[in-house]
Amino acid sequence: MEKENPDELFEKEVVKEHESEKLFKDEETVDDKEEKQEKQESSAPLETWKILIVDDEEDVHAVTKMVIKPYTFLGRTIEFFDAYSAQESIPILKSHADIALILLDVVMETNNAGLDLVKYIRKDLGNSFTQIILRTGHPGQAPERDVITSYEINDYKTKTELTALKLFTSVQASIRSYASITEIESYRQSLEEKVKARTREIEKKNQTITDSIYYARRIQNALLPLNEDLDRHLPSYFIINKPRDIVSGDYYWLAQKNNKIIIAVADCTGHGVPGAFMSILGVAFLNEIVNKADTIRTDEILNQLRSQVIKSLHQTGKDFEAKDGMEIALCMIDFETKKLQYSGAFRPLYLIRENELIEFKGDNLPIGIYDSTESSFGQKEISFKENDNIYMFSDGYLDQLGGPKRKTFRSKYFKQLLIDIHHKPMQEQKILLENKYDEWRGDIEQIDDILVL
Repeated sequence: MEKENPDELFEKEVVKEHESEKLFKDEETVDDKEEKQEKQESSAPLETWKILIVDDEEDVHAVTKMVIKPYTFLGRTIEFFDAYSAQESIPILKSHADIALILLDVVMETNNAGLDLVKYIRKDLGNSFTQIILRTGHPGQAPERDVITSYEINDYKTKTELTALKLFTSVQASIRSYASITEIESYRQSLEEKVKARTREIEKKNQTITDSIYYARRIQNALLPLNEDLDRHLPSYFIINKPRDIVSGDYYWLAQKNNKIIIAVADCTGHGVPGAFMSILGVAFLNEIVNKADTIRTDEILNQLRSQVIKSLHQTGKDFEAKDGMEIALCMIDFETKKLQYSGAFRPLYLIRENELIEFKGDNLPIGIYDSTESSFGQKEISFKENDNIYMFSDGYLDQLGGPKRKTFRSKYFKQLLIDIHHKPMQEQKILLENKYDEWRGDIEQIDDILVL
């Protein structure tokens, strides 16, 4: 007896089952009723579920449409596209990226035409949403296990097993999957757009804030002593001023009073914007104190500065209050008498004379409220010689992490470094200090503002 062609068996089985069960005309599911009602309530044209049939047998196209044609899901009907070879399907796929389901034959113009088309859809077109059901009349040509393992398909059926009911079930399941996947993708894209929009908004706000901070830096730099004033009053000097952020909590200050030069190096609480605000207060108060005084002493300047800061910040010393303030080294130089007055709030002054470093320590009292019972700053009188070097600095250089053990630089090494380079011209000393800092820090971020004068 001659064996029937698998495609003919598929057609006969589908027609027989379709006629006997009246599967789609006589039975109506709850979903069908709801979808029909939705369709009747809306007069607007509805989108369709697009199904592409790729098969070289015309009868397969006809029977498939006959079985599926009455189908609706979520108020949308079916729109069919026909291709009779894998090559013929490519223009359709390029023009319709929203095809929900492909019913794909394996053996067409070549033995692997269907499988090659799967690769093209998934890789070349980048389409991972469209559901693909392979239908083959030659299962030996494309074994199910190998195909399922190697190709991104959603189902595999032989034409002999694909009855009308099984075909309907497969189509229903595939369209449900496609609907869910595309809905999730739509949500994802919507969320992505919201995230992008929010990111753009944040970036715009950040840029506005950053622009404002850069403008604040211009104001802060304008309050620092002019280079012309420094050049006029100091015979030789250098300044290393490296803010950790755009603006700095460290500042230096200079004034002339009664033929004396007053210089300060200060380190305010915090860095960045909070430190910058405090530095502006410090500069303003120092100018006010010196301009109003008839006679000046370094200890009195610091005492008045401390009182002004406490008053302006409304500090009372209660436990819950932030103890904002500043550390400062301040000296007053009389070049005629070669005398120097020094007072400090935690910050020292170094004097190097004949290869020896002498440290003058400040009081353990900040500019601001403090727990200590000390109420006033002390003062030291220092005689200096022509070749003496004087250094004042914040703690940023010494506290920088780095080196092979990622530790702080520490005052011991800083003192030795100054002794080693003090005989060199001031600008060369500056370069050597900067190079040593960069070498020590390596790839570790700067942890604090740095100021050395």
